[in-house]
Amino acid sequence: MNKNKRQKRSRRRKKESFKPMLLTSYNYKLLFYGILSIIVGFGSMYIESRQFGFVSLYIAPLLVLGGFAVVATAIFRTDPQLIEQENAEKQQNSGSTSGTE
Repeated sequence: MNKNKRQKRSRRRKKESFKPMLLTSYNYKLLFYGILSIIVGFGSMYIESRQFGFVSLYIAPLLVLGGFAVVATAIFRTDPQLIEQENAEKQQNSGSTSGTE
């Protein structure tokens, strides 16, 4: 009887649907570049420790803000290749349904 229960449980596990990941490699690459930009910005502020230096006053804050913008974009943006694949699937599906009518 225990064997029957185990077999039923294993069958249930195999039938679960595939859930795609929320973030793709495209998103992780953008996230990496954003974090790298933030680190470089703060690093340049630290390296040029003068109070009124050009890099520490103008360039480094822009790098940091740009890095935060890229991180936000990486989280919310969808991979363009996935959008193209979905559009192609929709066109195939609509083409097959319009031919049967």
